Amino acid sequence: MYTINPTIGLNHFKLNKIVFASFVLSTMVMTGCNRRSQVSSSSYASLTTEKSVSADTTMSSEMRLSVERQLVLQRVKDIYSVVKQDYTCHGGVFDSDLFDRAFCSKSWNNLLMQVRGKEAQTNTLFYEINPWSMTLYSGVIVSFEEFEVNNVTLDPEMRASVSFTVYENDTYTPARVDLVYEDGRWVIDNFHNLKYMMNVRTCMSQYINTEMV
Repeated sequence: MYTINPTIGLNHFKLNKIVFASFVLSTMVMTGCNRRSQVSSSSYASLTTEKSVSADTTMSSEMRLSVERQLVLQRVKDIYSVVKQDYTCHGGVFDSDLFDRAFCSKSWNNLLMQVRGKEAQTNTLFYEINPWSMTLYSGVIVSFEEFEVNNVTLDPEMRASVSFTVYENDTYTPARVDLVYEDGRWVIDNFHNLKYMMNVRTCMSQYINTEMV
């Protein structure tokens, strides 16, 4: 059984768009505390419209990279703002499948489906923690702070990584997510628990490819 213990060139319109989107996002999350369906249908939908500026050929490479770094940072902050609000609204009870479908890549979700299939087929369990919260148990309230963009690449494909810290009571876990640009938005493609040096995608692949006795 596998377990895990695991602006330059940014115009006022773009800045106003980000500020307005964040305001709308917070408003929708707070009004959705009564029912998870409200959170999932409104707040999650608001995070599917971010567009990249990297296709703008009038911008220099440095300018494009600078703007994209800001978009990546805001994107991850917005995602984890929804995750935190959802945890808080529901007493730390999380729906990781909902987060996966809303915020992760097609490749991640396809791999996750293979994991779920093997769990059912072999009656084994892959996860002992939730990669979204890096916690062992449901009912734990966590917060996400200190977001920092580690890198962004635009060619040959658009990828990025963002590190942050997960706080749980008086403990903390350094973490990182890798992202890929897909269908007009940045989506999470992998999770890393840096406290235990766990690469979740690698662990998933190993679990799928290991013969069960």
